[in-house]
Amino acid sequence: MRTIKRFIGPGNITYYGSKKEILVPLEYQEKNKELRGVWFSTVANIDIPVTKSAEECKAYLLGVIKTVKEHNMNAVVFQARPTNDAFYKSELNPWSSFITGTQGQEPGFDLLAFFIEEAKKENISVHAWLNPYRISHRKLSDLKMDKLTFLNTLATNNFARLNPDLVIETTETKLILDPASPKVIEFMAETVKELAMNYDIKSIHIDDYFYPYEPINDPEETVKHQASGIEKLSDFRRENVNKLIKKIHETLKALPKKVEFGISPFAVYRINSKLFEETRQNDEAAWEHGLDCHPSSFSCYKSLYADIYLWMKKGWIDYIVPQDYFAMDNRSMKDGIPGHETAKYCDIAKWWSNLAKETKTKLYMGQGLYLCKEEGIWSNPLEINNQMLYNQNYDNIVGTVFFTYKNLKEDNNRALIETRNNLKKFWTKPAKEI
Repeated sequence: MRTIKRFIGPGNITYYGSKKEILVPLEYQEKNKELRGVWFSTVANIDIPVTKSAEECKAYLLGVIKTVKEHNMNAVVFQARPTNDAFYKSELNPWSSFITGTQGQEPGFDLLAFFIEEAKKENISVHAWLNPYRISHRKLSDLKMDKLTFLNTLATNNFARLNPDLVIETTETKLILDPASPKVIEFMAETVKELAMNYDIKSIHIDDYFYPYEPINDPEETVKHQASGIEKLSDFRRENVNKLIKKIHETLKALPKKVEFGISPFAVYRINSKLFEETRQNDEAAWEHGLDCHPSSFSCYKSLYADIYLWMKKGWIDYIVPQDYFAMDNRSMKDGIPGHETAKYCDIAKWWSNLAKETKTKLYMGQGLYLCKEEGIWSNPLEINNQMLYNQNYDNIVGTVFFTYKNLKEDNNRALIETRNNLKKFWTKPAKEI
């Protein structure tokens, strides 16, 4: 084992709030069985361009598979439902605007079916990634539209357009489906069933977007909250999301075939209550078993109303992929000078390893390939590699998923190119997915 020198500043990297140095193995031990995945982001055309023809799109998707194979990866988390629309043939959701530029327009072939069929030939599995609530990714204020005007631009069979009373606006003037609506939960369960039954997918996969990062403007929420009998509004919101997760779990369990259910949450669930000042001990982010990190850190339990630990304890999900998009020596920076510690990669990985072991949940680590930059702490081409070495300290971290696919192709970022070259030294041969 060895220590890791800080990339910026003197000394070695330590765990949050302590002098205990991080230790990693001297060498990476390549495994014959582990998940090596990448997210394929279709929202806003992050990883796929608008297509001009079916043949052009097929060629692009074949190129994706080729690139994934070249990196000896074995899984793609394909964003199949980015904004209440579909990259697959559906009776429930219209064709995505991110395919042709127009929602509901037939692209000439079933993208997801084609991708799955071709990926299988290369022993690459496909996880179907859904965003349950999101309707718009752009602000209505930027589009200069109100809610009803925007909904009327959507395909005529879009669930949101057909049910405007179930659509909520956020303070950023974006639109989501109402998490409190039983009809929304049922619609999502039917969407999951359709996908799982019609496609040879490894899993249904949901990321960190539950209640949005910004507040919502729902004039009817007080009435719905009071009718629920739940005392606190925050608990009411968490229970709404719990109902969705439980319903998807039950839907998948009732199928005649095995399709896993995975969640990729924001990395910080809750924060160690000992780190809060006495006046903040009742903060909902505070928990005696929480993560050691700065108490100002964002928490998915408090802010996204996602009670991941409950879902793990209940056995509602098969695997977890925490979005550990943090540097090993993560500190606030001002004018290039390191400040206080924030949330740190190793503390997060260790914390989730313990939680996954307790709840017997399969654990992969989500890692931020997209963060590699030309300057600052993420200009270190060994950052990701050191994170992967650290993962090997825990035998229940059985895979990695990188965000996002386009970063496997970028050729104008030295740190990113070197990181990928180092990654190829770790993954020198194919491995079987877990």
